[in-house]
Amino acid sequence: MYHTTGFARDDIVELCALVYKTTAGTSENVWPPILRLFKSVVVALTYMRRNRVQVELAETFGVSQSTISRADTGVTPMLGTVLAE
Repeated sequence: MYHTTGFARDDIVELCALVYKTTAGTSENVWPPILRLFKSVVVALTYMRRNRVQVELAETFGVSQSTISRADTGVTPMLGTVLAE
């Protein structure tokens, strides 16, 4: 997982915890329910690190391109927030 995201699995789990904690007060999740939080974070990190096209990521994760787009646009700002701290 490190080669596609730049983070070890434990680090991604920690990022997920931080994102979840940050979004706990909101009424709506920023990640698509079909991917859940962990896979959404992996998608966003892979998209940023490897610059893979969304259709390719959709095929890898077995979802539509629009789901990948929602995961990326929802999770990326949250990652910026939690990593800035």
